[in-house]
Amino acid sequence: MAKREIPKIQVQSRNQLGKRYAARLRKSGRMPAVVYGHKKEPLHVSVDQLEMKELLHNNTHLLEIVLDKKAEPCLVKDIQWNHLGSVVVHVDLARVDLTERVKIDVQLTLVGEAIGLKEAGNLLEHFITSLPIECLATEIPDRIRVDVSHLKVDESITVKELKLPEGVTTTLNPEAIIAAIHTIAEEVVAPVAGAEGGAEPEVIGGKKPEDGEAAPAAGAKEEKKK
Repeated sequence: MAKREIPKIQVQSRNQLGKRYAARLRKSGRMPAVVYGHKKEPLHVSVDQLEMKELLHNNTHLLEIVLDKKAEPCLVKDIQWNHLGSVVVHVDLARVDLTERVKIDVQLTLVGEAIGLKEAGNLLEHFITSLPIECLATEIPDRIRVDVSHLKVDESITVKELKLPEGVTTTLNPEAIIAAIHTIAEEVVAPVAGAEGGAEPEVIGGKKPEDGEAAPAAGAKEEKKK
């Protein structure tokens, strides 16, 4: 298997911290990031927003930051979004040795058209969307694809049925269900009592009419006896 090229991103060191500085940084097209780990002091840097967005969009887990022409491999460990969940505002990067095994969560993507979905009234449920894995830093897959094309109604696919890349393992329960197909139960709507008869609702605490006397309108006050 050909060795994958590790994407690189240029970073700039930053000395200023705080929300106001971070806001100005983002307005300029950059965003704050922190590099930590391997018993070294945390390094506060900034990165180009569009470059980082593109890397994250491609499910990049391993990258190399370049500072003063020196490259250092890092894992994307934590991503912070804005309150709408639409814009990345901060990234945590962990230093890593390319020869060490690392633990990380990788996205699970369902592929293929399930047989069971060709019948009306069936639903494909996706229970597990990411998988905790362990492997060499250089062998982290961008995502793990799960073929569901063979699934019929009331069938499921579990963790033990996954075809993981060579060298990749997971600690998740082998019997855990990733996806399954079920028939959607039809909702039975019960008829409203008294709807057909058109009966007027009884006024709680109100005076009941005598025989031949019309019932008072709802909300009408009883005339005060003199």
